[in-house]
Formats: sequence, C-alpha cells, structure tokens
Amino acid sequence: MSQTTAAKRPLTTLQKNVKKTVIVRLKNEVEYKGKMKNVDSYMNLIMTEAEELVDGKTVGKFARAILRGNNVLFIKLEDEI
Repeated sequence: MSQTTAAKRPLTTLQKNVKKTVIVRLKNEVEYKGKMKNVDSYMNLIMTEAEELVDGKTVGKFARAILRGNNVLFIKLEDEI
C-alpha cells in the first residue's frame, strides 16, 4: 500500500509529533496553543508553554496544561498552522 493511500492513524500521528506546536480545540470552543509534551491512548494531552485562546485572543498563559481527551474536538499540528 502506498503512502498516499494508507490511512493515517490519529494516535500514531500525534505520537510522532510530540514536542511540536499544536492547537487544540475543545468542545466548548476554547482553544489551546502550545508544545505537545505527551499524549496517551485516550488522547489526553500534556502541553507546555500553553496559551488559552477565546475567539483567537489570548486570555491566559500556562507553563503546563493537561487536556482531557474526551473534551477535545480537534488537534491541529504545527505544519498545518
């Protein structure tokens, strides 16, 4: 199967992109931008240098943020930002 036709597995893709910048949108429409430090099989995320964004504006900054996977709507990787 060629690389272009192979389905991408979301968890594998996230694990390969640890230490990169991501934007995570939660179901309540709040976004967090920061470096993904770790991700587990439930897609719980630990982020560092995180910024909380509401309507694209920074409303808070955190040295570390832990986001629970079942609250995540989507994750955008650094190369897609």
